[in-house]
Amino acid sequence: MIITTAKKARTDEIEEAQWLAETWDHPYEPRRKKSFQQWLRQRNESIYAVGAKQDKLYHPASNHPLTFHPSMAWIRYQRLKKGGKDPMVEAAGLREGMTFLDGTLGLASDSIVASTVTGEMGNVCGVECHPFMARLVQKGLKHWEEDCSAFNRAMRRINLVTGEHGQVLENMSDHQVDVVYFDPMFEKAVDASVHLKPLRLFASHEPLQRSVLTEAIRVAGKRVVVKTTSFSSSLESLGFTWMKRAGASFSYAVLDKGEEIE
Repeated sequence: MIITTAKKARTDEIEEAQWLAETWDHPYEPRRKKSFQQWLRQRNESIYAVGAKQDKLYHPASNHPLTFHPSMAWIRYQRLKKGGKDPMVEAAGLREGMTFLDGTLGLASDSIVASTVTGEMGNVCGVECHPFMARLVQKGLKHWEEDCSAFNRAMRRINLVTGEHGQVLENMSDHQVDVVYFDPMFEKAVDASVHLKPLRLFASHEPLQRSVLTEAIRVAGKRVVVKTTSFSSSLESLGFTWMKRAGASFSYAVLDKGEEIE
């Protein structure tokens, strides 16, 4: 991994890139006039480029960098504001004031939607295992602007934790949050968004371990939700039920702890 900046970087951006290089133990290299595509071909390694309000993450196998973008979260929010429904919100039983732990943050689309629903009195925390992706998303959540102050505040409210979700859950107390949610990377992509394609190159493809789900069940006070394309015997044996969405490319496995969601 090479850490660098945009061509016309300010002093503070250069200092930020140098700090990240030291923190992540990767080399910092001045951008100068290098072309990213040429650089990627020559070095065949990923490049993290620091920007003022948006960072970019380049992979040698992609023509497009990974950048933060609310993507479908903005569309889903607008649908909810018009009185529509959101399948994740329904599966999780989200209401205003609830606490929500997203164990597979990615580009934070689900966390953003959850934050818009749980509101100022709620709490949304996202867990990301890769520090460079966590940094990219954290900056995006802080600086991205849509033409809606409520949506922007929802992004700013999200707390981000860098680490393995299993370890994060192990350090949490029983029933610490209302809902624990997972959206593991599917073997086959179900979203063709240009913003999400580069994500597959950096995201973890490890399947959810039974031990992680067991910890999630302990930590969740109300529900554990897993976005999935199929209902496995492992999920069924843990007590999950299958919320099959007719005609949809994915559905949800839900474990209800038996506590009423008001």
